[in-house]
Amino acid sequence: MEARLKTSVQWTPFPSELCENAVLVLNERFKQEYDLEKGEFTVEGRIYNQEIVGRFGLRFNNQLKQHNFEISFDFDPEKDKALELIQDSMDLVEHLWTEFLEEDRDDSELSPLWQSLLYKKTNYYFRYTTVNSQLELEADKLLSQFEKKLVYDTPDEQELELTTSEVILDDKTIH
Repeated sequence: MEARLKTSVQWTPFPSELCENAVLVLNERFKQEYDLEKGEFTVEGRIYNQEIVGRFGLRFNNQLKQHNFEISFDFDPEKDKALELIQDSMDLVEHLWTEFLEEDRDDSELSPLWQSLLYKKTNYYFRYTTVNSQLELEADKLLSQFEKKLVYDTPDEQELELTTSEVILDDKTIH
């Protein structure tokens, strides 16, 4: 998940309880009404020093594509309460999901670029993405394992020589 502001570098993840509660709200609001029983809502987010970014996704089993609405809004940690702002943004999230699901999940008109929207006297930014959070997480795990092997598992010199000998032997066999 990418921040909207270039200055947003260090972040704190959304509390897991907040994510779980948001998923419950989305499930309760949309699953039965729009026949999404095979779908799974996901919520994740980051709290930066100047903004809050949340991803509210819906994925289905056996599909790579995950439908996401990402929401961003300005945040001042000295005067704002992050959890209250995130909870207030859920009205906008529900509005975006309602429109999307009413259009039979047609994403052809949705933009991956940040768009501004004044909603209940707050300036929000939103965009549509198709990043699969679960696949990204699995890829990060695999890459971290692979990187560790590249850095820490140096091949034994004897194994390296044996491999080289076998290659030469194979070349002689071919000729």
